Amino acid sequence: MSESLLTLKITSQNGNIKVVSKLDGEVSIKSILLKLILGYCWWANVPVVETVFNLIEDAIKSTIKNVYDYDDLVIDYDYEANDLLEDASTIEIFINSVVVDGVEIEVTGRYISFESEDTRGFWKKLTSSRRKASGSVHKDF
Repeated sequence: MSESLLTLKITSQNGNIKVVSKLDGEVSIKSILLKLILGYCWWANVPVVETVFNLIEDAIKSTIKNVYDYDDLVIDYDYEANDLLEDASTIEIFINSVVVDGVEIEVTGRYISFESEDTRGFWKKLTSSRRKASGSVHKDF
């Protein structure tokens, strides 16, 4: 990568996630409309959380590719949920690093939090501490 500084910014507001990559004067923006994604997942009966994770990864890949033609991209992030992923009402993602061609890039907005209405029953809420889901994801593109 050249002497220029490649940056990545992730924001979430009003049910939308926006991923922005910038290098010199070039900017690439991708938006993820969560309501549409949730509707699609419900309609197609696909797992919501994994779909959202994949969309965030794809948005990061494509915005960076639009401003810098990389050969190697590595994304590392951790996630934590208050229950099993399919039952969770709160999910948090923390992006540890994004490395492009061996150089770690600056990431603003490393922490993304999703929260929905908790529709779990009393016993599920009471026993959810035993089922909390967390993990680390390492993707090499």
